[in-house]
Amino acid sequence: MIPGVASSLAETIFCMNKFGPLVSFLKPKKITLPGPKGLPVIGNIHQVDSSQMEKTCTNWSKIHGKLFQFKMFRKPVVVISDADLLRQAFTSQSLHKHLNDRSENATSHVFKGRRHVGFADLNEKTDKLRNVLRIKVLQYQMKDSHFQKCTLTALENFLVQCKQKSNTDINPDVHLKEFLSDLLSIMLIGETVPADDPDSQLLWELIDHLYTLLEPSIDAPLRLLPFLRFLPGKYGNIFRETIKARDGVARRYFDTQKSTYQEGRVRGLVDVCLKLQHEEMQTKGESWLTDDYIKGLMYDTVAAGMSEMMKSVRMLILLMCHHQNVQSRVHTEIDDVIGTSSIPCSSHRNQMPYTEAVIMEMLRYVSQTPLAIPHKSNKDVVLDGHLIEKDSGIFPNIWGIHHDEAVWGDPWVFRPERFLTEDGQLLPADHQLRRTLIPFSVGKRRCPGEDFAMSRLFLLLTSMLQRIEFTPPVEEELPSADPRLYTNKYPLQLPVFTCRAVPRETI
Repeated sequence: MIPGVASSLAETIFCMNKFGPLVSFLKPKKITLPGPKGLPVIGNIHQVDSSQMEKTCTNWSKIHGKLFQFKMFRKPVVVISDADLLRQAFTSQSLHKHLNDRSENATSHVFKGRRHVGFADLNEKTDKLRNVLRIKVLQYQMKDSHFQKCTLTALENFLVQCKQKSNTDINPDVHLKEFLSDLLSIMLIGETVPADDPDSQLLWELIDHLYTLLEPSIDAPLRLLPFLRFLPGKYGNIFRETIKARDGVARRYFDTQKSTYQEGRVRGLVDVCLKLQHEEMQTKGESWLTDDYIKGLMYDTVAAGMSEMMKSVRMLILLMCHHQNVQSRVHTEIDDVIGTSSIPCSSHRNQMPYTEAVIMEMLRYVSQTPLAIPHKSNKDVVLDGHLIEKDSGIFPNIWGIHHDEAVWGDPWVFRPERFLTEDGQLLPADHQLRRTLIPFSVGKRRCPGEDFAMSRLFLLLTSMLQRIEFTPPVEEELPSADPRLYTNKYPLQLPVFTCRAVPRETI
């Protein structure tokens, strides 16, 4: 460049910087996000089917890219359909504080001001609650012998019930519901509630009411017109029934437990939290972990632990019925590593790569929470050169990520081998397919119970298939396992089916 010209340009830039806005042309532009064209006022609401939202978002991503937005009335909703972009949005130092909040929904009043983990804003207490659940509660229970013993007893009852009806078609949901109710009761208070107890169905009642409340057709009116929850009629009745179910769980699983709490004795989640609460009270005179926060952890654990586990185990059984060759390979791995008499345990996981791959592939294939739980931006930020406006909703499109043909090749084929190397070992954690598998989401909002859930799924699957072979029903038709056929309430509504549970010793 000619020296005189360079000097003049430098002086010009100096003057522009001195006078502020004149230099704006030198800054990188914040590009508006692409997306489908909507109508005035209502935006794209007329193009969205709430029961197929994940499919609509995935189709739009093929047209507008892995990062786009649409509008629900005047509110922008950003969709991210790329695993690396999700990590950048939810974990990077500059963005995670601004993109990990939650939009308020109809459950906010159920959880007494959002004093819990799942739908609460991301703040200091939310982080503390996550750590209590992930480190204090779940890690304790993974090592606690009483919890392990009670869990094995509940699982044994489930297997016995299945085997007793081996000559008839059974609906596994009936036995799974009882087993998971026992399992969650053990997690919360260290013991099961007898089947003939009037409170035996309290946990499932809370789940059913919560998910009814979260259906878009119920949630949206209650968010827009919150006074509806106080009025007679459909919306008020649903809200009040949810509150009644919540209070029933609190009475049986918290109030009773607190009234019988003894220092030094830990029976379950509630006692772990009460112990922390008492320790803080003794040292500081007060505790941030109030009773309402402990109840919030209870509700989160019930909603996520029971419903998600139910869907996962149900789908594993359905997939085993459809893919007898996969079930046969798991049987072989169980026989080789665990045997027929030893009890499956977490230490077997490292020796059973194919079984682990089956669980991973089920989570990918089904993607039962297809848009995760929506996030919210609390500030204008720039992601990948595009502007995300403050108060935008953010959908992590897990469904689209897990069924991207460019990544998976044949995403609608259930093929556990995709997660194995040529010599039959699990792909390393940094492999693209492992990094793209994100059923528990990523970042600060990643499910705090991921490790616990994966270990429980392994133990459940191996314990079942050690003793049972699942086959298609004789008297009914086995429904397809293709998740594209399911409807999305909240989360994905999977099919009810019957099957045969044949004891392996009779085969």
